[in-house]
Amino acid sequence: MKAEASTPRTLQEAHENSYARMPGRDAPVSAWVAFRRANARMYRAVADLDRGHHHEALYWSDRERREVETLTKKPEWKSDYGREGVEPTGTPITPAARLNEEQLPPLPEVEFGAYLRAARERESLSLTAVAARAKIGKSTLQAIETGSRRPGSLHVIAALADALGEDRVVLALLALRGHSDASGR
Repeated sequence: MKAEASTPRTLQEAHENSYARMPGRDAPVSAWVAFRRANARMYRAVADLDRGHHHEALYWSDRERREVETLTKKPEWKSDYGREGVEPTGTPITPAARLNEEQLPPLPEVEFGAYLRAARERESLSLTAVAARAKIGKSTLQAIETGSRRPGSLHVIAALADALGEDRVVLALLALRGHSDASGR
């Protein structure tokens, strides 16, 4: 039985799928809960398919599940009807459309860290300021910018994008491109 083309079969494909579906910054909590639940299911399925990254995929599945627990404790989560996954208007939440390759933004031909540094300098922000906005250590940000460390998670990439006012998808794809180049895939 062949899997659908849109079903991620590797951890990298799962990350790309997640980035493509990520809600906007101002999305309601219910949209984030639906996104995180779908990610938890997706990463659990990938753990069985991508045996070389089995434990990493299980980590991501558990991480997404914990994010759902955190989000559902927020007061905004409760709708007028008290039902999960329903906006206060009663409208069911629909997943965001997936982007195809033609819809993806063009990626600059630079390394992830160099792009971050250029974006930070373009905004005239210090390492300390961006690190504080992204809630990561200054030394971590410096290591990411110099290329001696990878961002490590979707959360860090999204936080850096938000701190710099950059497109999350572009940063995520740049980070993944660097990861796949380094791993030889």
